[in-house]
Amino acid sequence: ADPRADAETILNLRAVYDAFGIGKTRLRLNTIGDAADRPRYREALQAYFAPYRADLSETSRQRLETNPLRILDTKDERERALLADAPRLPDFVGDEARAHHETVVGLLDDLGVPYVEDPLLVRGLDYYTRTVFELEHDALGAQGALAAGGRYDGLAEAVGSKKPVPAVGYAAGIERLFL
Repeated sequence: ADPRADAETILNLRAVYDAFGIGKTRLRLNTIGDAADRPRYREALQAYFAPYRADLSETSRQRLETNPLRILDTKDERERALLADAPRLPDFVGDEARAHHETVVGLLDDLGVPYVEDPLLVRGLDYYTRTVFELEHDALGAQGALAAGGRYDGLAEAVGSKKPVPAVGYAAGIERLFL
């Protein structure tokens, strides 16, 4: 559960791609808070997008009802423009999640790891908590993620555990590595 595990995982991710000689990558980083933080944010997004419902794609209209955080992942240019004024998830996280994120960021700063804070970066699965990140490369175009991950303390419960299990990791697409 220690934020040092998040920073260590991010360092591991960078080391893998550095070992393959893949430069010019960009690390995007965000906090999505804890599960208890997200209902208020979900409501704020639904309220924000309600007047724009007719401007949203069919997919985003469905997401507005089921999982509005997924709208933040849109590649649709009209919807991306709407996101400019949308509420930001980091503004809705609690004190513990905020302190966790500040520690992760501080560790990355101390280690000289470059990153970009991206308040629109989320994960589409509810078991993710706190830290989320993506390593991107411009050569891959709009779907530029080489690897993505974060803290997923809720995964064990999602598959039947009686209690959360602290965990952090990432997934990498081998086909993107080849590209």
